[in-house]
Amino acid sequence: MVTRTNSSFTPEHLRFLEYIRCVGTGPKGNRHLSYDEMSDAFKLIVERRVPDVAISAFLLGWRVQIESDEELSGCVDWLALQQASIVKTGIEIGYPFDGKAKFFPIILKAAQLLSDLEIHAAYDLPLGPKYGVTLEQFVNIAPNVILHNRHDLLKGLSDLTTLRNDIGIRTAFNTLEKLNFLAPTALIGMHHAPYFDLYASLYAKHYQRLIIVQGHEGTPDILKKTKYKLVQNGEITTYHIDPEEFGIVPIIAKEEMSLETMQTLMDNPDENLAKMIRLNAAFLGWVSGKYTTIQEGYASNI
Repeated sequence: MVTRTNSSFTPEHLRFLEYIRCVGTGPKGNRHLSYDEMSDAFKLIVERRVPDVAISAFLLGWRVQIESDEELSGCVDWLALQQASIVKTGIEIGYPFDGKAKFFPIILKAAQLLSDLEIHAAYDLPLGPKYGVTLEQFVNIAPNVILHNRHDLLKGLSDLTTLRNDIGIRTAFNTLEKLNFLAPTALIGMHHAPYFDLYASLYAKHYQRLIIVQGHEGTPDILKKTKYKLVQNGEITTYHIDPEEFGIVPIIAKEEMSLETMQTLMDNPDENLAKMIRLNAAFLGWVSGKYTTIQEGYASNI
């Protein structure tokens, strides 16, 4: 029987086993990791200091136990430290790494109307369980949009994609990986209202200006009436944007689309979709500080 005294285990492996016990021994033995413990566990995972089977055990146990805000913060802060040397300019848009399945990334299309803005976004290999279309698969992305391969930003985290796909279910990593600390201003999407406060606590400390959007498919994309929050100088302000107030018919995108269909819509928008792209551009201009209001940006005929 393999035990914690197995002579083949490295000191790091033995230490990681204690973290697995914290999340994987059942209701009586489980406990949340401290901030420092989680930072260490996350480092061991991302730097692949422990076997894949141990990583899988931890990720599954951690997901079932339900990760704490302190644990997630330990991971996000460690990631931010890895990117501390990057020269940060422009705006970063945080798209989920499981890709788009039901519509093209309209915010990136909208960036074409704001050629003076520098936009950053990261992509990686298709990630389950959605396995959507990843950003680099789209053509005719605006030249002011800089797409970063996450393999170049943080190889260890990117290399975990295959393992995570083999596990086959969402893990806590889906929550903590949307932003990569590439710019002083960040725009991030999410699905569910409780994530407003969570993302504010995780990411605001690392950005001068953070905008969190309850957008389409958990992205910042605006297709219908949408709630969003601005986090700046320690304050959180809540807003809504309603396309109908701009004479735009909301777009209901619930069915999966092929890449070809998405690309066709992206390249040949009808009148209503063109207006929606313009509204997203006005929103992006407001995010950057170019416009004081979205209404001002929309009226500028961008």
